[in-house]
Amino acid sequence: MSQYLVDRGFAALSLITTLLLYACSSPKLAVEGNPMPEKQVATYMTSVTPSSAYDTPPKFLKGYAPFFPARESKRRHWGYAVVEFGVTADGATSDIRPITATAYPFAKEAMYAVQTWRFDPARKHGQPVVVRIRIPFTFRS
Repeated sequence: MSQYLVDRGFAALSLITTLLLYACSSPKLAVEGNPMPEKQVATYMTSVTPSSAYDTPPKFLKGYAPFFPARESKRRHWGYAVVEFGVTADGATSDIRPITATAYPFAKEAMYAVQTWRFDPARKHGQPVVVRIRIPFTFRS
């Protein structure tokens, strides 16, 4: 019986060690309500505005990841939403619109999150210009 407990304890310790090592080596991804990783936003955002309208694209500065919709957590294990928004000359977001989503609550949470995001605005000849951005969000429970 005691050997059985030792074996189970060793297996549990091995599992915990593996999970910790995996967590340390995995890429930094957004977790609901936490700050969005700058690299993740840069990787997935696309400009809807033609690149000829600006010399330098907007750069994500800060913002938080959307929350998983409470109503949807009972029905689904995942969902997605794509939102489009403007980045104004002062770096704020404006005119936020859903493009597509598996369910409206996913789009709604994504739009709420993007409302507070801040950017270094796009520039044309050194002057800030307004551009439209599109970004996808994946929700997993």
